[in-house]
Amino acid sequence: MAGMFQPPHYPTVQFLLRWGGVLAIGIAFAPVAAAAAAIWCGAAWWVAVAAAAVGAVLWLFVKSYVEVLSIIADTLLPK
Repeated sequence: MAGMFQPPHYPTVQFLLRWGGVLAIGIAFAPVAAAAAAIWCGAAWWVAVAAAAVGAVLWLFVKSYVEVLSIIADTLLPK
């Protein structure tokens, strides 16, 4: 009976609020690491430049998502 009246915890939201910045860096680093491996295997140098651009865009998208989620959580979730 006591469990029915507890507010929801939203563990995924809490995880993203806590680790979102680190996750954004990790996701942005993935194409850079893949490009480094491709260059090691003989790919052209412009692959690194493209990977850096893709990494920057991915970081921006994930970081902005985490910031919007933070605003929503501060506004709507119970404390």
